[in-house]
Amino acid sequence: MTQINTSELDNAIQELGSSLSSIINRALTVDDMRMQSLTSVEFNVEEGKEPYGKGLMWKSTDSTKQLIYKPNPNRFWSSETIDLDRNAVYSIGNAAVLSTVELGPTVTKSNLTEVGVINNLRTQGDLVIDEEIFYNAGSGRIGLGTDSPNGTLSIASMDGEFIIDSTASSTRFGNWTNTDLEVITDDTTRLVVRANGSIEIGDSENNNATLTVHGKLGVGVNNVSNDITFASVGPIKFQNKKFEVSDEIPTNGTYRTGDIVWNSVPRPTGYIGWVCIREGTPGEWLQFGKIG
Repeated sequence: MTQINTSELDNAIQELGSSLSSIINRALTVDDMRMQSLTSVEFNVEEGKEPYGKGLMWKSTDSTKQLIYKPNPNRFWSSETIDLDRNAVYSIGNAAVLSTVELGPTVTKSNLTEVGVINNLRTQGDLVIDEEIFYNAGSGRIGLGTDSPNGTLSIASMDGEFIIDSTASSTRFGNWTNTDLEVITDDTTRLVVRANGSIEIGDSENNNATLTVHGKLGVGVNNVSNDITFASVGPIKFQNKKFEVSDEIPTNGTYRTGDIVWNSVPRPTGYIGWVCIREGTPGEWLQFGKIG
């Protein structure tokens, strides 16, 4: 009888077991591998090469579902949706970047093109809304209809630009462009500042506007004395009659009957002034108001 070497028999049994285990593992499906309490899956890759095309594949008669490693750029790719538990998060570098309800604090850039309702929105830097509203962080200015506002707030159209602005000494508002500025109520123009600086008050068609000045009024003067209510640096006219001051009757200019020139240097036995009795250039004048 041939004597059996126990050591060689043990080695042969171990080699057979390893071979059977390898064959069985290759034949197992993913579910089978999970049932065998699989702790890891290893892929043999040649030295110096990447494991492209390697991963998990679930084959069926209808389709093949994959989770494999792909190049350009290198990443894991899945043919199916990956669904986390509602309490789980996606993390990068041990920092949460996405959960069920929020983005992580490290997410600072995005190319979002549509969002729902936003509460407590804070922005930093320049801001553009619908290519119509522009905020320039450098100048601190806001433009509606223009990306180059000429005031702290600017509203522009094809025809003009209205601004609200402030300087070190004043706050101002009005038209930056060469257009009239109208102040309206009830869709009716009440005050107009013309582009040339002229100011009109009231409705020209229905001349019933009232201008009330509470205080003193000066025309062409910087200061109005406390002892008068109205001061003018030049001639005035009311009820179509002109009043001015001079030391003699006019020698040029056009005047109408009833216009008066007050004598600027009245003397005893002289006259208070002159009155135009016939219109013309300069018209015909007579003295009036003899000083006794």
